[in-house]
Amino acid sequence: MSVQDGYRAFIALNLPEDVKGLLYNSVLPVMRELKSEVKWVALDNLHLTLRFIGHISNSKSDLLREKMRRLVQNYTDISFNVGGVGVFPSWKEPRVLWVGLIPVSGNLIQLQSDIENVVQSLDFPPERQRFHPHVTLGRVKSITPAVKRAWGKVIIPEIPSFSISKVTLFKSSLLPSGAVYDKVEEFLLLGES
Repeated sequence: MSVQDGYRAFIALNLPEDVKGLLYNSVLPVMRELKSEVKWVALDNLHLTLRFIGHISNSKSDLLREKMRRLVQNYTDISFNVGGVGVFPSWKEPRVLWVGLIPVSGNLIQLQSDIENVVQSLDFPPERQRFHPHVTLGRVKSITPAVKRAWGKVIIPEIPSFSISKVTLFKSSLLPSGAVYDKVEEFLLLGES
């Protein structure tokens, strides 16, 4: 396999720009406070991951895209409310800082399950983690009492419900300055039911 054969991939729902801005601004004071303890996700990179794939060859990418085009025809827009903050794996040892998303219409759980099946059909191993709709805001570099205290106090303001009508296949490039996500293809959901 040549170095050029493929890319690092994941499938996600890209958040509307205004929702990204509201989420980012609501945690900005904590970002400043925990600048050295947490690597924060760039504003443009906020999304809801449906399936992280890892390295995918160009030929498998073509097959995946073909299957995804067929799959999304069975789904309508998905609407969300924004929930509260949380951590993975636990508050005792927070490694990932996130904000929850609550699906209010559309069939997110079935969509994610079907995407998981499509990815496995291309010989990728099953996802180990149970799906939990969230937006990652930061990854903890050093766990300190300040991280738990500051993140636990974050209040996300009430954000109006929002809809997402596209599933996106992203290419992820890891650069010294941080991750850069490029859209490989967007798959349009059918619209409102």
